[in-house]
Amino acid sequence: MKKITYFILFCCVSLGNYSCAGGKDVLFEKEPPFKVKAAFFQTWVAGIEGGGSGINVSIILGEIFEEIEVKEIYYQDKVTKAVQDTQNIDKYTGFFVNEINRDIVMDVNAKKEAANTPPEKSLFTLSKNEAVLSYLHNGEYEYYKISDLEEKPIIAYPGASPNGID
Repeated sequence: MKKITYFILFCCVSLGNYSCAGGKDVLFEKEPPFKVKAAFFQTWVAGIEGGGSGINVSIILGEIFEEIEVKEIYYQDKVTKAVQDTQNIDKYTGFFVNEINRDIVMDVNAKKEAANTPPEKSLFTLSKNEAVLSYLHNGEYEYYKISDLEEKPIIAYPGASPNGID
């Protein structure tokens, strides 16, 4: 009887540990349904005080299947929506605005401050030259890790921030 109790206890503890760790592991696709033609990141700074700064991560795809829907770009410890370029439909860019540049409501009224949305944090730990592209394929989210992002020279905008971001 004692052995059965220990066995059941062991199974419960093992199952509990397995469940906790299981949600954190994400498998990266080895053979995605597209080709990465180019991938790069570029730091930018606005030319006016308070205009902001950030990093844009761009990924240019080729041979992409029609049923693929590109969703997000993960970079360092952040995630943002992948925006398709209107001039080049194969190019997707993630706009990562530095934390200091976010519009934050500071007010005595706690209800107004509660309207602030916290920045989304990445599921992944990535280095400076790595990004992850998430996409829907056959109704399921899949992730592809890009490990060789090229660093482009910094852009210093003369009088305003890019894309209307303040």
